Amino acid sequence: MSILPKERQREKVHLLTKTHEAARHSHDIAVHTTSLELTPADFHLAAPGVFVCSPEFALIQSAQTLDEIEFLRIAFALCGTYRVGTNDAYPLTTPLKINQMLTRMTGLNGAKPARRLTPHVLAGAASPREAQLVLHLCLPYRMGGYGIAYPQLNPRIDLPAHVQRLTGNSVLFPDLFWPDKNIAVEYDSDKWHTGSSRIANDARRRNIFVHLGITEICVTKREFNDLIAFDKTARILSRRLRHRVHPRSEEFDSRQMKLRKKLLAPLLPVQK
Repeated sequence: MSILPKERQREKVHLLTKTHEAARHSHDIAVHTTSLELTPADFHLAAPGVFVCSPEFALIQSAQTLDEIEFLRIAFALCGTYRVGTNDAYPLTTPLKINQMLTRMTGLNGAKPARRLTPHVLAGAASPREAQLVLHLCLPYRMGGYGIAYPQLNPRIDLPAHVQRLTGNSVLFPDLFWPDKNIAVEYDSDKWHTGSSRIANDARRRNIFVHLGITEICVTKREFNDLIAFDKTARILSRRLRHRVHPRSEEFDSRQMKLRKKLLAPLLPVQK
């Protein structure tokens, strides 16, 4: 218990064991048993003698209690280069590792909803907003999305020599990229895209897209927060991708609003 942050020590701790003899409960500890064949890779050492579930193991178990969108947002963070409340982190897992565990652990609690949702999880998101963009644009109509094909997130594009000479850049990482259509979506955050130096970098980045023949569509923070404005941009993107947005349910508008509310809600309390 001492390795937990003080504000978490008041919460009930859930422990896992393979033997029923060890399953002794108290007011602050709940012990669970499992017959699954777990491996050392399914746990990470947190402190001497204390192990925690691996990211994919914990994620799958969480699917039995989390809302669908909460699950997806956490999965994107675990597979991305950011954390809730911070940026610049390394990925803790990948969609492949999650799927491998789902294949191996068919009887794990949470496996059924996790198996249904994992196809919507991508690796490589660099910020919560990129994850929100993907989910809003690409989730199926029944979940309030536009059903657009999933893009690559921040793929590495090595620039040709002549573009390097013209721009001074050797590589490009578009936020969302559809390589088969040569279309990129860039999110312009007020936090990262202000000041003369950033404006100059953004202009050079746009010039690179032009040289590569890539159509760039920008989404600003204000635009994303305005459903009407975002809807117009999403439909422009869908036309460029030759995808027809044509939901047949009369409930699509309400599903969009519900999805947007969940995407913009705080995900988890940030530990200070």
